[in-house]
Amino acid sequence: MKYWEEFQSKWGFGDGDAVPPDAWALRYVYVREINRLAAAKGSAVRLLAYDRGGMHNPYLICRVPADMVLGVPEPDLCKGAWANGWKPETDWIEPGEDDAMIEAVEEAQADDGIDDLVDVDVSIAGEPGIDCNIAA
Repeated sequence: MKYWEEFQSKWGFGDGDAVPPDAWALRYVYVREINRLAAAKGSAVRLLAYDRGGMHNPYLICRVPADMVLGVPEPDLCKGAWANGWKPETDWIEPGEDDAMIEAVEEAQADDGIDDLVDVDVSIAGEPGIDCNIAA
């Protein structure tokens, strides 16, 4: 999970100045996959994508009690579309990770294919013949 650490802090991605084009999509996948693993392992914690406004890193992954997001559609948790008025920088102390969440994150980090679940194409407007998608 090449950007996992970047999503953990408002200082990630060079304080928001160097957000790569695949960051939003990878955050979606990380939240989805880790939440699925955490639920299967019985974790009392879930991840929530949070779109932070203003300066700094706009793409955060926050931890919330699982019962707080019970019934919230999975895509809403992954897209940063659901916060229910909650602002982590002012309203919440995130719950600590329980053993099941730690195991879920470790399992996802060990999965070399998780970043391959995202394919982002970059192009130059008006230049359809130029391949901008250079493999890293």
